[in-house]
Amino acid sequence: MISQLPELEIAWKLLGQGRASEARDAAARVLARYPGNVSAVVCHAMANWKAEGDIALSLKQMRQAVAAAPNVSSIRHNLGTLLMSNGEIEAATEQFREALRIKPDDTVAFQSLVQNVKFTEETDLVREMEALHARGGLDAAAREYLAFGLAKVFDDLSMPERAMAYAMEANGLVARPFDLAAEEAALEELRELGRLDAFRRARVSGHPSRAPLLIVGMPRAGTTLVETILARHSDVLALGESSQFPAAEWAARQRRGPGGRGVARHELALSLERDWLAAQAEAMVRAWTVRAAGRPFGVVTDKLPENAVRLGLVARLFPRARVIHVRRHPLDVGVSNFFQRFSDGQGFSSRLDWIGRRTRETADSMAIWKAALDLPVLDVVYEQLVAQPEAQSRRIAEFAGLAWTDAMLDPDHGARPVHTASVWQVRQPIYKTAIARWKRYEPWLSPMIEAMGGMAWIEQEAAASSGQPA
Repeated sequence: MISQLPELEIAWKLLGQGRASEARDAAARVLARYPGNVSAVVCHAMANWKAEGDIALSLKQMRQAVAAAPNVSSIRHNLGTLLMSNGEIEAATEQFREALRIKPDDTVAFQSLVQNVKFTEETDLVREMEALHARGGLDAAAREYLAFGLAKVFDDLSMPERAMAYAMEANGLVARPFDLAAEEAALEELRELGRLDAFRRARVSGHPSRAPLLIVGMPRAGTTLVETILARHSDVLALGESSQFPAAEWAARQRRGPGGRGVARHELALSLERDWLAAQAEAMVRAWTVRAAGRPFGVVTDKLPENAVRLGLVARLFPRARVIHVRRHPLDVGVSNFFQRFSDGQGFSSRLDWIGRRTRETADSMAIWKAALDLPVLDVVYEQLVAQPEAQSRRIAEFAGLAWTDAMLDPDHGARPVHTASVWQVRQPIYKTAIARWKRYEPWLSPMIEAMGGMAWIEQEAAASSGQPA
C-alpha cells in the first residue's frame, strides 16, 4: 500500500515510531502535492487518530480510502480500528470480517475482530484460523497476532489449556523491552528517599493548579473505566494515556546532557529547579487549553497507569494534584496483562514472573508515595466499582470535586474516542465477569505468584483492596 514516495515512507516510519503528530504533518505535506494518494490518506487518518485529533476527520479519510481501494484488507481493518475506537462496535466488526474475506490470513484483522466479539462456540472462522496456525509459514508478527486472537477465543470458551497454550506462544513472540533491574533499583531508591522524607523537604515548585487528576495502578486494573466515568462529566477534560509526564521526565534527562540517562529516576525529580518545573507545568496547562478547544473544564484526568512510579515528579510539577489509585485482585490483573496484546510498551506483560514483579513494584511504590507525599490519594477497588457502581462513582466524583450527574453511571455511552487496550470493555455496561478469572489459570501461575511474594501477600493485598479483613 505504501508508495515509493520518499516523503510518504518517512511519514509511515514516523507513525511506526509512535511520533504521530510528526507523521500527520508529513502525510499532510504529501497530500498537498498528491491529494489522491491512497496511502497518504490512510497514513494521515491513522496518524491524526493516534495524535488524538478529530476522529471524524480520520473516519472520513479512511472511508475515502476504502472507496478508492475496496479490496485492500489493511485499509479495511484500519477503518475497523477507528470505528471501534469511536464506539461503533458492529460497524467495526463488519470491517474486520470484510478484511478477512479479502485476505483470509490477515491475522491483524482476526485479532482485532475477536476483541469485539464474545465467543460462545468454536465457529468456522476459529477453525480456519487454527488451520492457518497449524500450517505454519507466517512471520513472527503475524503469528503473534494470530496466537493472541486464538487465546482470547478459547478464554471466552472457558478452555484454559488451549487458551494458555496460545497466550504463552503469543507472548514468546513479543519483542517489547523491559528493564527489570532498572525498575527494581528505582524502587529501592524510592524506599530510601521515603525513609529520609526527601520529597516533603524539597522546595515547593511547579504550578498551583488543582486540575490534574492522575489515575494510576497496574494496566488492566480498571483505570480506563474510572477515567470514562469521570469523562461523562461536563467539567472534565479526559486526556487518556497522556505522554505529558514521561515527556517531562525525558526532557529533564536531556537537560543533564550525556550523563542524564544514568541519573536515578527519583534523584532526577528532586534535583529539578523551580523555574524549570514552573515552565514545564505551564506548558502542560497551555496544552490542556488547546486540547479543550474553548470548552471550560475544572478537572484534567491523565490515566497513564505507569505514572504510579513517577508521582514524585508529578508532585513537583503540580503540588496540588490529586491521585486515584485503582486496585484489583493481583492475579486477575496478572492474567489480564498476559492475555492482552499491547500495541507498545508494557514489555513486562510478556512473562508471568515479570508481571508478578511489576505488580508488586507498583503496589510497593504506591504504599511509599502515600506516606512520602502530600498528594491526596483515593483508592478505588475494581471489584467494588463493578459491584456498587453508583456508590463508588459518587466517591470518585466527590474526590474530584465534581457535582454528581447521573451520566457518570453510563460510561459505556461516552462519546470520546478510546485508544487503550480496554477499548471494547469500556463500551460495555459495567460488568462483573472478569472477577476471579485467575482461578481457572492457577495451574500455570506459579512464576507470577512467586514473583509477587507468594499467596500470603496476594491474599493480604486482595483483602486490603477489597476492604475485607485479611
